[in-house]
Amino acid sequence: MSSESEELSEVEITRRTYDEIAEDYARKLKDPYLGGFEAYHKMAVDRFLSLLPSPQARILDVGCGFGHDLGYFLAKGLHTYGIDLSRVMLLLARRSFPTAGLCHMDMRQLNFKPGSFGGVWAAHCLYHIPKRDICRVIDGIRHVLQPQGAFFCSLKLGEGEGVDTDRQAISYPGKPRFYALYTESEAREMLGGFDIVEWEVRPEIYYGSAWLYAWLKRT
Repeated sequence: MSSESEELSEVEITRRTYDEIAEDYARKLKDPYLGGFEAYHKMAVDRFLSLLPSPQARILDVGCGFGHDLGYFLAKGLHTYGIDLSRVMLLLARRSFPTAGLCHMDMRQLNFKPGSFGGVWAAHCLYHIPKRDICRVIDGIRHVLQPQGAFFCSLKLGEGEGVDTDRQAISYPGKPRFYALYTESEAREMLGGFDIVEWEVRPEIYYGSAWLYAWLKRT
């Protein structure tokens, strides 16, 4: 991975790239999603929904992007709120889902009351946060979850972190985005404040790495 710019933070570099590629990104990934892993992704969503403390639970979609998962939750009749740091991504989500609750927000500063949500969905976004800040994100998620609330996240497996324009950013080579890769032991330590319901490693390489999926409950 390349060294980060001294003028812009890693998160700001990533946000600018997503603003730039947002419309093309949405067209490419909307169908099929995740490069053909749509069936697995839907299974992951349904596992998460089965862990909600009640059928009426509110869901927070962290890093909702253009609204792919947000739309699935809404189609299920669930009260869903989405946040993202990319204003262009949020604009696309608002176009598709004009009645959805959407907010421009940094996941490191979740501005919701304690216990506001029965579930937090954080798919394919946590790895854009530097490791020095990830505990703030995880603590914030735990804070906004109800007791026994469900939490799903996906992480890239590996070691190290940095702004990348090549292997990890393979979907848009040359477009810089920050990635933090985690070993399983790092991930377990980071998520230690939750009960692990299911933990799955997908060893096949796609989008530059193997993947870890975790379904959790707030203790």
